[in-house]
Amino acid sequence: MTTDLRGDAVNHSYLHLMAVAAMPVVLAAPAGAHHGFAVHYDPSTPVRIEGTVVSFDFRNPHSSLTIEAQDEAGATVLWTCEMASRGQLSRRGVTEESFQPGEAIIVEGVAARRDPLGCEFGASTHADGRVFVGRTLDNRQTQFNLHFAGENPGTVTGNWIRKRFPGGGRQDPYDHLFTAEGARVHADYDEVVDSPVLRCSPSSPLKLWDQPGHTVAIRADGGDLVIQAEFMDSVRVVDMGATEHPAEVVPSTLGHSIGRWEGEVLVVETARFERGVLLPNGAGILNSPELVFTERLSVNEEGDLLVDWTAEDPVYFTGPVTGQRVMARTTSPVGPYDCVPEVVD
Repeated sequence: MTTDLRGDAVNHSYLHLMAVAAMPVVLAAPAGAHHGFAVHYDPSTPVRIEGTVVSFDFRNPHSSLTIEAQDEAGATVLWTCEMASRGQLSRRGVTEESFQPGEAIIVEGVAARRDPLGCEFGASTHADGRVFVGRTLDNRQTQFNLHFAGENPGTVTGNWIRKRFPGGGRQDPYDHLFTAEGARVHADYDEVVDSPVLRCSPSSPLKLWDQPGHTVAIRADGGDLVIQAEFMDSVRVVDMGATEHPAEVVPSTLGHSIGRWEGEVLVVETARFERGVLLPNGAGILNSPELVFTERLSVNEEGDLLVDWTAEDPVYFTGPVTGQRVMARTTSPVGPYDCVPEVVD
């Protein structure tokens, strides 16, 4: 049992870095990370950095920590370690003051594939004894404080957050469903440069459910429903009175949504999309303007929100692409995202 940067107890099986010699620690790569983890980092190459903090960039969609250290030849080098988003870290008690320039620090992480002085942050040990764990070895879980709510009113309305990460749903296989055009565009996709998230785009309705550590709120607004996601400050309005998508609707990243109730299941159909990226992680799931995206939202006996989704796109796929996200009710409000672009075209 150790404490996080706020002083709260954290239960994990992480092998903490200390200022004394320790056995090498191998970080396990989580499947389905915020971005495609293996695209950016090599889980077979752990790094241990002992130095001083130069700067802490506390922002969305990714924070970063820059550390001055010495290489094996004794030369001064600057490491940059990517961290979780500001929103995710804030829920763990991290503030802009948590990593102070000039403080001694030991960081453990996973080496970047393209940058010899880059890493994904795993854990830090500070000179005053504080330990912050961003990713644990047990169950390969990223640590979030999700503020789960105890009640189960049985309704889809309320505040929700992805139940666990990795996990919290499934992605069904889809690469056998490519049309010739679908195979071509997916072969050309490179998350490192093409992900809409790097440009502060919400990417798609699916990405709003996919993003760990950020709240999604569902509320009634007159006769309609509003789905408000913290991720990219996104708002979707579900027209509960329409049965068709108006022809005059301008295509967009999040499309136009209409909804209906089938018993206690909320069915949301979204169309009128721009050409884009339905799910930017890893190899990606791309979409043409012909995409029709259907979500079936229901609450199970445990009180979790099940988001069963189907993507039908005859231009890129010969059949439906399907999956599920599992969300837990949370007391955490929807906060501001205020994304800072990491790529500017």
